[in-house]
Amino acid sequence: MDYLNVGTYDGKIMSALYAPARVEQPKQAPGIVLIQEIFGINDAMQKLATIWSEKGFNVLCPDLFFRQQPGLTLDPRKPEEFEKGVQLMQGMELDPTLSDLESTRAHLATLLGHENIGAIGYCLGGRLVIQMGAQNKIKAAVSYYGVGLEKVLPQVPAMAAPSLLHLAELDDYTPAPVIEAIAKNVDSRDGWAYYTYPDCDHAFARPEGAQYNAEAATLAQTRSHEFLNALLG
Repeated sequence: MDYLNVGTYDGKIMSALYAPARVEQPKQAPGIVLIQEIFGINDAMQKLATIWSEKGFNVLCPDLFFRQQPGLTLDPRKPEEFEKGVQLMQGMELDPTLSDLESTRAHLATLLGHENIGAIGYCLGGRLVIQMGAQNKIKAAVSYYGVGLEKVLPQVPAMAAPSLLHLAELDDYTPAPVIEAIAKNVDSRDGWAYYTYPDCDHAFARPEGAQYNAEAATLAQTRSHEFLNALLG
């Protein structure tokens, strides 16, 4: 893995972690924009970048907090750092952030020489990946326990990228009525799917996290891999 410089729409430079696909000819493999939680490109995101690269994807994970505090990595187990992440999330502006994600996708497409690119997001990224997919530039989106999706999905057009959503049954951010609203919206869309994970809490797929559930995380990875392979080849 290494860090690359990505030029943004407004002439700034954003750092992004690059993990090439672990295959014989990596540039022929599909690409994934990996979208962070609220803690920057920390150990968990680095581990996830490795996991997806080992599954045969070229992974590029941008530092979406670079406009506020570049290079910051936070430990969610420390209350003061968790709160810092919340503050940074609240300080993000949606339009520039989506433009930064598109700059990341475009940079990856240029690097690989093809447009066979999807995106995966966790928590904050689980919402942003659906909003990114609404721009119809990526070919597939995978959302892990996205926050606020019940408000986002009604605004997502029918032509958005096909998406797979992973929802945790015990997640306080998505109580039963919210999951029901999300499920109803997803069921109305062609090529979309969702799964609910019983006895799992928010961030059940964060490596070494407090709510990590190895069985559910592995199952979600398998489902995501199958979904992405079907759409990205």
